[in-house]
Amino acid sequence: MEVIFAVFVLVYCLLIVRFHYYWLQIPVFQLQPIKLSEQTPRVSVIIPVRNEVQHIVSLLQDLEQQRLNAQEVFPKNYWEVIVVDDASEDETATSVENFVRQTELAIVLISSDIGVRNRSPKKQAIWRGIQSSQSEYIITTDGDCRVGPYWLLTWLQFLQQNRPALAAGGVTFHREKSWFERLQTIEFASLIGMSAASIQAQQPITCNGANLAFSRKAFQKVGGYQGHWHVPSGDDEFLLHAIFRQFPKEVLFLKSPEAVVETYAKRTITSFVQQRKRWAGKWKMHREFQVVLLSLLVFVFHLCFLLSLIYFTVWTKLDYWLAGLLFLKIGVEWAFLKSILRFLKKKEGLINLLPLQLLYSAYFVLIGLVASSGGYTWKDRKHHQHD
Repeated sequence: MEVIFAVFVLVYCLLIVRFHYYWLQIPVFQLQPIKLSEQTPRVSVIIPVRNEVQHIVSLLQDLEQQRLNAQEVFPKNYWEVIVVDDASEDETATSVENFVRQTELAIVLISSDIGVRNRSPKKQAIWRGIQSSQSEYIITTDGDCRVGPYWLLTWLQFLQQNRPALAAGGVTFHREKSWFERLQTIEFASLIGMSAASIQAQQPITCNGANLAFSRKAFQKVGGYQGHWHVPSGDDEFLLHAIFRQFPKEVLFLKSPEAVVETYAKRTITSFVQQRKRWAGKWKMHREFQVVLLSLLVFVFHLCFLLSLIYFTVWTKLDYWLAGLLFLKIGVEWAFLKSILRFLKKKEGLINLLPLQLLYSAYFVLIGLVASSGGYTWKDRKHHQHD
């Protein structure tokens, strides 16, 4: 038992060290004084929304305040905002319409097609937004997100300089209030770090559609969401892999604090579990060997880690060398997370790393087991895992 435990801890630590190495290899993108010209790519910001009346106006106000520099707002002829209403059952559409009437921002509100069979509602909404746009690049975010004043400028400069087929940006949480929400910040930071590092290593695992850009050409080349229309989520993750297969050298991560998007942590355990079930349930749909292998490896590690802790606590004492392995694991994760949280401007969250250590393996194993059965609720809709 001791040898198995040691092997898994060491393999896991090497994996985290590898992620940390590639994270550090990503250059931090620096904003430069910009002159807009005919070579500047036009972008469409597409926001699929469903029942976001509490948040959508705040996001639109953030977009209204996008800056070219300290004196000038971003010129509206270089970009547009397309809000796609996915059959909202609240006043989301009315809120957007009221905002459009009082702003000079170029906002278009359209409705997603209702009743399209065997299609994810969110993917259908994004697809409708893409069909309604004429821009060279698409940037997606969500209706419950917040962006800083130089978010658009940073993206536009990055796209102009690098011309990627797809690029992912950072995402973190907005003004966490409870200890539960701050724990989510730590976990989410690790996901963002692994996502960025894997893209840098040219072995992409995942990304987040709350801060994602891709070219219209690449989207059309891979057939959009062809092959995974029926999966409720994965508008970001499956598109990442489809584009990477066609354009392996043109998938990048935008490492810039100015381009980080903030969203809201789950306030209740129930909503948190529903979200994680949705995320965990996608791994069965993957064609990429490295994604399936990594998912299984991490699951087996946390299972062994949890069983080992129970074994050593109940049946035997914890030897010094095994305790040393535990401290090694914590130290490796601490170094990795410190770098990511500093980038996300959330470094104070490191204080929650130790209690998370005691909870995370049990949570990860539980979510992994329940994700393969039953269903989940997302955007006030019930989905089955075989959808």
